[in-house]
Amino acid sequence: MKLLIDSFGFASIIACCFAQAQAPAKAPVSSASITTEQVEVGAKPYFVQVAIGGAGHYTVIFESGFGTDLRAWRKVAPEVAKSARTVTYSRAGYGASDARPETRTLLQSSEELDQLVAATKLSPPFILVGHSYGGLLARAFAARHPDWIAGMVLVDPSDEHFNPALRKLDAARAASDDKRFAAIVPPKFQPELQQLQPVLDSGVFPVAGKLPDVPVVVLTSVQQADKPEFFLETGPAVAVKRELHAQFLRQFSDGSQVLTSQSGHNIQLDEPELVIAVINKVMADADKDSKQTRH
Repeated sequence: MKLLIDSFGFASIIACCFAQAQAPAKAPVSSASITTEQVEVGAKPYFVQVAIGGAGHYTVIFESGFGTDLRAWRKVAPEVAKSARTVTYSRAGYGASDARPETRTLLQSSEELDQLVAATKLSPPFILVGHSYGGLLARAFAARHPDWIAGMVLVDPSDEHFNPALRKLDAARAASDDKRFAAIVPPKFQPELQQLQPVLDSGVFPVAGKLPDVPVVVLTSVQQADKPEFFLETGPAVAVKRELHAQFLRQFSDGSQVLTSQSGHNIQLDEPELVIAVINKVMADADKDSKQTRH
């Protein structure tokens, strides 16, 4: 596993994302050079807000974090679209996408990406980019479709081992964080949080399947708050996150970790140029792997 230190220099991985408001309506919304549209998916059908731009050998699919819609990638996707096809979308009940009757589990949300892929006739090879909870969703999709995946970029991703590790450090402070974050989450997202929290607490990833051995980069924020309000903002908690991300990467032949102290949890908003550079690196590495396989 390679360690790449960010030269430009988590957040329960849930609450820090709420700075981004949800889109209020289904009208097309322009973000830089990309315009959203409503796509019918499933048998009912349901409408999903999606933005597809660019062209290239790879299709880069972006997964947003908990509580955020496709606008989380507004500073990144338009630049990546200059060299690849890009797909940003809002999950069920987010942005201008229709809600579904049942609360979405991690697996259901991953399977709904299958519906979007089919409805929009997307073709692999795919590069998956996931932020926070979106990192878990990217992993779930990759485990279910390993042959479709050419690379992954995980931006300060959630890790199912993080909460158990924090409880080992200080159970009382970890429990306090959970309660405070639950109080911050808006009511419309509370049911989904109740589905997600047991996964974050379990230490077990809920989707079976081996991840493909493709180029993978994990971006890790190691920024520490001057006056931490939450336990997970403290030095020991940040160190745990950094090590968990490093451990995750050891399963890949070509896995790299990028550390940044210049960004908080939302690296794609604080340092979009860094995320863009890493996506381009993964595509270049995937090209090398493809050439080696052909020879």
